[in-house]
Amino acid sequence: MNIRALKFVLLLILIFSVAACNSSNESSANKSVENGDSISGEIHGGLRVLTFDPSLKTQNFRIYRGDYVRPEIKGGGSINLVIDELKVAAEYPAPEGEKKYFKIPNTGSFPYQAGDLSGVIEAIDYTSATYQEVSAKEAVELIANIDPVILDVRSAREYDAGHIADSILIPVQVLQGRIGELDEHKDRTIFIYCRSGNRSTVASRMLNDKGYMKVVNLRHGLNDWRRSGFKLVK
Repeated sequence: MNIRALKFVLLLILIFSVAACNSSNESSANKSVENGDSISGEIHGGLRVLTFDPSLKTQNFRIYRGDYVRPEIKGGGSINLVIDELKVAAEYPAPEGEKKYFKIPNTGSFPYQAGDLSGVIEAIDYTSATYQEVSAKEAVELIANIDPVILDVRSAREYDAGHIADSILIPVQVLQGRIGELDEHKDRTIFIYCRSGNRSTVASRMLNDKGYMKVVNLRHGLNDWRRSGFKLVK
């Protein structure tokens, strides 16, 4: 193991050792953020559901960068949602055959208009003592030196087209229902990736919420992996 790799391993050990000492406090903190006023909506099927109340003309939401958002209307009905900065202009709930969500890949504040309703959707970075983001080059060192569980949260079609060797496929859309399949690995480092780093961020939060204390995310996904010249297998 070279000096750079050793330093990287020691850094991860330090991060996750601190996390273990504060696990109960961190779990409570994450729960309060998810269920309180700081973060809006709930995750269902890998999507963050935001409920728009037609009786409130101005509503602001706060979510995490990387969230896939599925709008719904309190009491039923539909809205035409427009978010210029995200190039969103669609009806929700989406008609049959249309995409039922939109994604927010970057942090920032995004004004929206939905008929008479308006407000801002703010996207912030996810942070936790039990969560770490790495580049593709750092990921290679991680895999070589720590031997993590490698979790691919893309679709089966994407996985079959090329994936990191020895990775397990559980698409983010079904991860909530299948997360128990990872229970035997709960004490190990879980390294998660997707195409761009958005779905893997969502998956990382799911694992943290279920008590996984060593979660590492490939920040820019396989886009970074390919740009860095690393191979995939089929």
